[in-house]
Amino acid sequence: MQKTENAVVWTAWGETDRGRKRDNNEDRLLFEADRGIFGVVDGMGGEAAGEVAAQQAVDFIRARLSQGTGTVARRLREAIAGANNEIFSLSEQNPEWRGMACVLTIAVIEDGVLHVGHVGDSRLYAIRNGEIRKITSDHSPVGQKEDAGELTESEAMTHPRRNEVFRDVGSQPHKPDDADFIQYLQVPFARDAAFLLCSDGLSDMLSSREIMEVVADGAGNPRESASRLIEQANSAGGADNISVIVIEGDAFALSARKKRVPLPSSRLAGRWAFLMYGLVLGVFAGYLWQRSLGGGTEPPSEPLIRKPVVLKVDPESHYPTIASALAVALPGDRIELADGRYEEFIRLKEGIEIAARTPGRAILRVARAFPDVEAAISGYGISGARISGIMIDAEPAAGLPFGIRIHDSDVEISNVEISGAVNGGILFDGKSTGYVGASYIHQNAGPGLVISGSSRLCVTGNLLYANGRTGIRKLPGMYITGDSEPEVKRNVFSGNGAEPIRIQRPELSDRMNDNLFLNSATRKPVLVEKSAR
Repeated sequence: MQKTENAVVWTAWGETDRGRKRDNNEDRLLFEADRGIFGVVDGMGGEAAGEVAAQQAVDFIRARLSQGTGTVARRLREAIAGANNEIFSLSEQNPEWRGMACVLTIAVIEDGVLHVGHVGDSRLYAIRNGEIRKITSDHSPVGQKEDAGELTESEAMTHPRRNEVFRDVGSQPHKPDDADFIQYLQVPFARDAAFLLCSDGLSDMLSSREIMEVVADGAGNPRESASRLIEQANSAGGADNISVIVIEGDAFALSARKKRVPLPSSRLAGRWAFLMYGLVLGVFAGYLWQRSLGGGTEPPSEPLIRKPVVLKVDPESHYPTIASALAVALPGDRIELADGRYEEFIRLKEGIEIAARTPGRAILRVARAFPDVEAAISGYGISGARISGIMIDAEPAAGLPFGIRIHDSDVEISNVEISGAVNGGILFDGKSTGYVGASYIHQNAGPGLVISGSSRLCVTGNLLYANGRTGIRKLPGMYITGDSEPEVKRNVFSGNGAEPIRIQRPELSDRMNDNLFLNSATRKPVLVEKSAR
């Protein structure tokens, strides 16, 4: 999480319904209210394909957004583009899913701002001061004409081509920054505002005015608002799946009461619905690291307690390079890296934490070959070291063996991003211990994570994506060799060159089940090397 001075409080509710005319529900909700992450995904493709596409998108986007590296805009773009390419790859591999795709609107609340990533004709509305405004643009011929004023809202709602879209997620490969792909927006999160995400199953049935009146009438109870919107959409015909997320600022109810338009009450109809609720104090805060005090003595007998210090690395500061700060740092100290690119390598020291001031914005850039360098960050024979928030970006021509190498050491690694390494993203070998968590390890020529020797560490909450794909020999997302015995749980593996996890000890196989395996190159998520032992 990024530290913020803005305290944002909201309540939220999400609900989805298959409608009156559909046999299945191809809509999916992304709803993580405690983290301020919301999304409506509308699958396309018929039969089961639309459901597969929507679920694939939700799984991948959730995994990428859970990694705190990079700006919110970058995380959103990478999450949506990654989901797009996963869906496309699945459809190419499975003829029965050919042509499947989805449209979506994803919103992330951070630093008092609603960040939005949008593709297609699902929608985000803002409701404030008795007015409703459509924030996103419909990527459809009819929506384009409506936005341009060539069609009225009622004409667009009944237009025979209203369900056609010219942008989607999954029908063709995309890069995160493709100009004709993702609409990215920022909207201040006002305390007296409400936001509504919905699929076209709602916006094709109810006008924006009708939507606003329901949300205003239910102000203070987003659950009631979402339920009534779905009820009214079904009463209007329920021609498609209907999905709604209502998010209210903490002052919205008071503001809405002044402008409320009473509506007749109605009894909620019984139906299948997927209900989720979040009441959140969204106070974004950085990681709070609890460290014991470093100590020392001055002879002969006078004890002196030394408090840890923060050494700030910045070109304009007393420590212009990471190396200059490391040279004077003592156990317990924290080295904080300002935003920017650093063309140097880090040799970890005992008990020292190295962290980006803003996660994902302190970048170790490796653009050329250094013959004697094994990794951008390395640790040998140390303990108590920590790394967090740093991005390692290696050019393929640089031939960097590993992003991080830890040998015979105890090191904690969190919230990092690593790409472009030749032999692997991270290597733990020897008798190493430690932790790797909440990190995004992607597009390395070797495995994302290699654990060898007799290492013992916890690996949890990471996204290992598209590793081991560029060489002649396709490699797994994670490779566990020797007598290593890591705890591997709640990670996401997607699109790696070979199986997600390769092990040499068969007895470890059952311990790998508590992970999410998406779009694997092999049917088995865990492969035991037959010739290894």
